[in-house]
Amino acid sequence: MRTADLRLHLRREPGSGCRSGGGALARAARVVGFLAAAGAPLVAAACSGSSGPAGPPTPPAPATPPVAGPPASLPIAPGDDPVLNGSSRLGDDEREGVLRDLREARRRHPDDAQVAFSLARALHADTKLGEAEAAYRAAVALQPDLGEAWLRLSEILVEQGRLTAALDALAALEKARGGGPNLDYQVGFVLSKMGRFKGAERLLQRSLAARPGNPDAWYVLGLNAQRQGRNEEAARAFSEALRRDPGYADAWFNLGNALARLGRTDEAGQALARFASVNEAREKARARAARLHSLRKGAEIALESGDLEATRRQIDEAAAAVPGLPWVARLRGHVLLAGDRREEALVALRQAAALNSPEPAEHMALALAFRQAGDEASARREEREARRLLSEGGNR
Repeated sequence: MRTADLRLHLRREPGSGCRSGGGALARAARVVGFLAAAGAPLVAAACSGSSGPAGPPTPPAPATPPVAGPPASLPIAPGDDPVLNGSSRLGDDEREGVLRDLREARRRHPDDAQVAFSLARALHADTKLGEAEAAYRAAVALQPDLGEAWLRLSEILVEQGRLTAALDALAALEKARGGGPNLDYQVGFVLSKMGRFKGAERLLQRSLAARPGNPDAWYVLGLNAQRQGRNEEAARAFSEALRRDPGYADAWFNLGNALARLGRTDEAGQALARFASVNEAREKARARAARLHSLRKGAEIALESGDLEATRRQIDEAAAAVPGLPWVARLRGHVLLAGDRREEALVALRQAAALNSPEPAEHMALALAFRQAGDEASARREEREARRLLSEGGNR
């Protein structure tokens, strides 16, 4: 998946109650990894020291002159959301298990904004939008500057067509954290969907003046022009998005749309052919992500059951497919720990830390592993990094 300048999931947790092997929070910290396993960050349920973690759908290739396919939700990462895709790879029992553990963590830690956010994220992934909205609102009530929760709340409101409420959420984010080019881009998208094209264009242009390399902002600027019938401007904006990201499938589709409406049928056909080829490549990437998810889940299950050989086989296959995966190094450390090879385990865990995953959930899991290995200083460092990544969610 392409790295967007701003996305509605976290970008490229701690205390005595979080030891592996006991408690709802420890279980939640493990099970919410199903979202991270799909390639998407998710904040892990955090302890507070007490005892006791969409973009628009890809439009179908048309047989006749194409019709614009603007996204239904905030286009932070147009094409797909790996969190939502990841949840679809789980069975019903697994999804319910994730939610059960997170709900229990929420019940036991009602004043922890990060736990509320993790629950909201899992509910959102399971399309329980009403409950997810309530959990996001609980998170920002506890921590008003939790930018990621405001952004995700905005996404849900846009999906439901509640555009004024989405603007209110983004205004609250600005009040809590200040403005900036990413927020201009977000608000511009919502204004465009509301038909407030001039205001949308002003904010999108301001965002691009500060960050001209953001393909998403160019894409939304193109949609804004296309909705007004300004197809020449739309084609230019889509082309700018593609100059910065040639793998942007939705931009190829809508470029073909604009060119067809301008009567430039040969160029439109070429754009739509590129849309089809990019889509095919994306499907292959999804298949690889699905296999990695299966390997990670299989390795974790095998490790929990004590089958170290099966764990090794699956992490070795994952490492051969994609070198440098932090979770592979972490699980290798767990295997070595299970074999009483503590020093070698610490080497593997430090390799995992050096790979510097962008996933707060992975840093939380690594903290638990370091604690099991007796390295409390490293465990605390990983917890701090998880919290830092969380605090930067939604940063301008």
